[in-house]
Amino acid sequence: MAVSTKLFKGFRPIAPLFATLANHYLPLSKAYLTSQSFSCGTCYFKHELPKYFRHLEPPRGLNNYPNLFLSSNNALSFFKGLAKPFTFKRKDKGPKKQKKRVPKLILLQNPLTWLMIKIDFGVLKNIWDSTFEEKEFKYGTKQAISRVTHAISEGQYTELNGLLTKAARLSLMRELDRNWSDKQRSLLALNLEDIQISSPRKVYFIRIADKKFCDVDMAFLALKWAPINNIEALIFTEIFARFHREYTPHCIPEWTIAYFKVTRFEVLRR
Repeated sequence: MAVSTKLFKGFRPIAPLFATLANHYLPLSKAYLTSQSFSCGTCYFKHELPKYFRHLEPPRGLNNYPNLFLSSNNALSFFKGLAKPFTFKRKDKGPKKQKKRVPKLILLQNPLTWLMIKIDFGVLKNIWDSTFEEKEFKYGTKQAISRVTHAISEGQYTELNGLLTKAARLSLMRELDRNWSDKQRSLLALNLEDIQISSPRKVYFIRIADKKFCDVDMAFLALKWAPINNIEALIFTEIFARFHREYTPHCIPEWTIAYFKVTRFEVLRR
């Protein structure tokens, strides 16, 4: 009984406040209410509510009760020290142009041809040239093809000197004059990433008296997007080239292009 009495004394000041708030803020309008009762432990008290009340009318004398949400001086000083309110605004940079994905090319080579080329490259490395590496050779040929196509596309034909032999350069110029328009030449330029496949086709070992020569036939397949009349088009290019090097002692150790021909140049889709 002593514990109940203490609880009653602790809750008793809240009861009138709760009843006053209930008279004015209960979410009902013109409702018939019965008496409300509150109990605490074994103590019991009852408060009669009016039968009618007005919805959302401010209660009278509410200022006499302590404001439970009144902030302290420390809290006020904290909010005063904050910067002025601001909002985050997403910058509209407009539609971002995404680079079109280039399809991947797959080359299925005859297994017997692939094996013969591996054997020939082994002979070239073990007998003719101990510094030869197939991977480095293929990468170097891609670089050479890229430079040749850029020289053709930009009309810088003097850059072909040193890349192609004299006979190969004259043959290429005749081919361009006869069958290639200026528009087609401008679209021929290939970057390294455009050339997806560099495939050896055949290896030749040539001996003429005391001179030694090696020729390697290579095929290159490239795919790229290029603008044609303001429309992006997918262009497929196939190039055949023969790389030539003389292995006679005291000769310049460099590969040159002895033959160059664009075997296919097609616009696949727009």
